[in-house]
Amino acid sequence: MYSYLKLSVLVAALLFLVSCGGNNNDWAQYTSGDGGFSVLMPANPVKSEKIEVTAFGKQKVHFITWRPSTFSIDKFKLIQVSYTDCPARFAGDSVMTDFMLDSSINMRKKDFTDKDFVAETITLNGYPGKSFILDNGGNTVIVKQCITNNRRYDLVIVAKNGQGTTPEVGKFFNSFQALK
Repeated sequence: MYSYLKLSVLVAALLFLVSCGGNNNDWAQYTSGDGGFSVLMPANPVKSEKIEVTAFGKQKVHFITWRPSTFSIDKFKLIQVSYTDCPARFAGDSVMTDFMLDSSINMRKKDFTDKDFVAETITLNGYPGKSFILDNGGNTVIVKQCITNNRRYDLVIVAKNGQGTTPEVGKFFNSFQALK
């Protein structure tokens, strides 16, 4: 009788843990009319906003964030898109765009490390951008930023080490599109 009770408790606990981590592998197209973009990311992200100091001054930054459930054993710890308005004078001039991307990516690096390193110049699906990859205490942080349509977009994945090259990483970054 005692072993039957132990087995029942163990099975119930396992079922509870499995159910708490549900839907972490469900990806969906997220479209933000206000943000002017679409991207594939895990289902049910959370929207938030806060006032922050950006490369353009103090502004409202909008966040679309997915985190795994507390009980989930997942390869990702964070998948996020944020955006803020970019004054037209920075978006229309390639020298100013590059300068603002440098400033913005350098500010973003400070969120993850005190180390100084060079960010890479990229095009993110045709948009001028900057990026960096950082091994940060058991996590791999991948940040890609771009400026288009008078907005600065910041795409971030924080993954457990060894997970930074999974197909989902490419799916997330490669699916980003600014809406016209």
